[in-house]
Amino acid sequence: MKFDLTRPTGHQLREGLISGLIAWSITVPILVTVMILDRHPLNWWYIGGAIACIIASPLYAAFFVAVTKVRTDVATQAGLVFVVVCLALLAMGLIEVGSSSRLGIYTPGVLVGVIFICIIGDRRMRIAIDVYAIILVGVVNVLGGLRGSNLVATELVYTSTIVIMTWITARTVGSLNEHVNFRRAVASLNEAFDDGGPSDTPMNADNIRHALQRGVPFIDDIVPVHRVAVFARTARADQIAALAIWPHPETDISDLAGLPQVDQALRTQVTVVEDSHVSIPIGACALGELAIVAAVRDASNRERLDERVELIASSFRRMTNRANLVSGLQAESRIDPLTGLANRRSLFERLEIEMEHALRAEAPLSLAMIDLDFFKKYNDRYGHVAGDMLLRSIAALMVSNIRGQDLAARYGGEEFCLVLPDTDIVGGHHLLDKLRSGGRNATSDFGITLSAGLTSWDGVEDTASLIERADHALYRAKESGRDRVVSIQSFTEF
Repeated sequence: MKFDLTRPTGHQLREGLISGLIAWSITVPILVTVMILDRHPLNWWYIGGAIACIIASPLYAAFFVAVTKVRTDVATQAGLVFVVVCLALLAMGLIEVGSSSRLGIYTPGVLVGVIFICIIGDRRMRIAIDVYAIILVGVVNVLGGLRGSNLVATELVYTSTIVIMTWITARTVGSLNEHVNFRRAVASLNEAFDDGGPSDTPMNADNIRHALQRGVPFIDDIVPVHRVAVFARTARADQIAALAIWPHPETDISDLAGLPQVDQALRTQVTVVEDSHVSIPIGACALGELAIVAAVRDASNRERLDERVELIASSFRRMTNRANLVSGLQAESRIDPLTGLANRRSLFERLEIEMEHALRAEAPLSLAMIDLDFFKKYNDRYGHVAGDMLLRSIAALMVSNIRGQDLAARYGGEEFCLVLPDTDIVGGHHLLDKLRSGGRNATSDFGITLSAGLTSWDGVEDTASLIERADHALYRAKESGRDRVVSIQSFTEF
């Protein structure tokens, strides 16, 4: 049995179970004591039926656990508890009839069961337990011998008491549970983003998708929805892609993607709330402009819906803003602020990657160290501002002459480094001669030339050794007259 609970939580179920067990641990011994003191003859058929109900409860629970293997949601677990409570109430009624009591000793147990279900369940479950309890009371009274006006009066008292108790519980405990569950759902959504990984984890496209996918299941706990999708619109406005889908990745969300509210939310960056759908812009990232689109189950309370939608938007915008901040900080930590080239940290990371690629593909990998000749004299003569402009010009020259797969990095001062994957010594020489000629043409008025040292990876050494050999080749170029390229293939050439 499964009820469509709107926002149940494990905490709510656990608290309800604890409360119910405590209440029955007090009520049942008192009822058994009163029944013994009452000393009425027992009808063992009814007593046997009560024992059967008691035995059936753990058997049903064990069968439920074996079938579901405990991989169930809270609503399904609440359905299990509902069945067990119904069996317990039936057992109490059979004991009442079997003991021939006229004291109504099982009434407290019935009320405890009703209140218990009202705590853990929603409106449908409350109605179901009320109807069940009222019918059970009527049957027990009939079996107990009540007829006519006595039966009607007793049934009326029981019915009004059960309904009033349910109403009070729903107005107090029920609303409190909804408020607590809502706060917990919002907290869980934020925790899902916060627990995604270390703050310095690179926020690439896959990580952003994973973060969105972790967050969308919690939307249903805040605003009841049928389906949810997060869409990204890339630089080309006619392209919209789904990044996260709930309840299942294969859920059909084609109708959500085609809603005009999606474009409206992305274009105006304003949340669109309607009776059947909500569209929530949540900022932008490397994947494009983002928007959540959800098919709403219940939009009757518009004020509450608007408030909760804004809380969802706030949580997701916080995640995208943090992703953008982390990505920006990561970019800044890997880029030389003066030239815009990769810095030394990026150089070492890229070399490690290219070494692995070269090893797998059995491809060559070359590394060049480049230095500006007589740069200190130029800096002293024209000033640091002019020196910085010259460094930026050389960096631009390098970027415009290398391939997309190559990496240009500023190693420090006026020294630069080129990582040249799939390039041997001959190809590296050709590129460096081209750069040297271009640098001479660009700086001839200032007497600045380029010297370069070139080497190739031997497939064994580490990054530090490879850079050391390239640097030694650069030293030889400087010693032999500058404005030239010198290559060293291996350490034996030192």
